[in-house]
Amino acid sequence: MNKLDPGLKRLLNWSRSAEVSAPEEAPFGFPNRILTSARQPQPATLLHELQQTAWKIACASLVLLICSALVLLSQRASATPEPEISSALNFVANNLLQ
Repeated sequence: MNKLDPGLKRLLNWSRSAEVSAPEEAPFGFPNRILTSARQPQPATLLHELQQTAWKIACASLVLLICSALVLLSQRASATPEPEISSALNFVANNLLQ
């Protein structure tokens, strides 16, 4: 077997003689301070506010488009205009021009 390096032997001996210390604990209230700092809202920037407004406008536009498409699809095909309506329009047009 290979012989160990004298420096390594010395470190191993020191580690055997060293006292085992308890792991360090966080100071009292430390987890609460971390959670509190993580929950604090960041100050809103102008870019962030503009981005939120743009998303709201985009969502509202999308809802409006969907609703208008549904209304358009739900409408029946319009019937051809009645001959009475076209004669009434002719009457109005002829009387307004005079």
